[in-house]
Amino acid sequence: MSFIIHRKPPYRVYAEEGQGGAMAHVAELPGCFSTGSTASRAVAAMPKAITSFLAWLRAHREPLVPEAHVTRPTVADLFIAEVHSEGTPILFSFDKIPWDDEKLERTLRWLAYSRADLLAKLSNLTEAEMESHQLAPNRTLQQTLQHIVNAEYNYINCASGPLDDTKPITDTHPANTIERITVTRDILQRHARAIPQERRADVIYPTWTNRPNEPWTLQKALRRALEHELQHLAEL
Repeated sequence: MSFIIHRKPPYRVYAEEGQGGAMAHVAELPGCFSTGSTASRAVAAMPKAITSFLAWLRAHREPLVPEAHVTRPTVADLFIAEVHSEGTPILFSFDKIPWDDEKLERTLRWLAYSRADLLAKLSNLTEAEMESHQLAPNRTLQQTLQHIVNAEYNYINCASGPLDDTKPITDTHPANTIERITVTRDILQRHARAIPQERRADVIYPTWTNRPNEPWTLQKALRRALEHELQHLAEL
């Protein structure tokens, strides 16, 4: 008697779609994402995004990721787990699964890679050069860096509770751009590690922010911080 073995695709993909376009995320690789004008196109772009993300990790000498045993996937290697349309604030189900210490430290290590890449691009630039360099018609390099920092601060502020023990990170504090980038990452790492494992999947509604109805977990905050930094790194 012959048997047909149905293999479960190794990558779970979660997509969100709105009027401004769509974005897809991979549960097995926090920080790996793809975009498109629709959810279908974002998902179609995911195999290339996974291949590039794994190549980026290898370039940083990251040990093999056990969950990512297919290094050059096709669409057949994807399982579409959730698709959300614009409307209700999104918290994907994979963001509600608490990470153990190993996965937390691994993701913080990946964030260190993206931050090292960012700082390397800025190593020979002065404040004046960052302020004058145009990345887009109405946006300078310095404004982009401020945006990265402010978003990262807001992510951890939403997931860990009000950051009452730190001075707010703003467009003007700290005054030096490199210092602001470094201080913000220190805040993120310190507060992420301070959340015990049993609370990492706690769903937080940050009533102390201007978006009190958006649900957050630590996993979502770290994933978004990495996705966001990598997204803007591609512009530099």
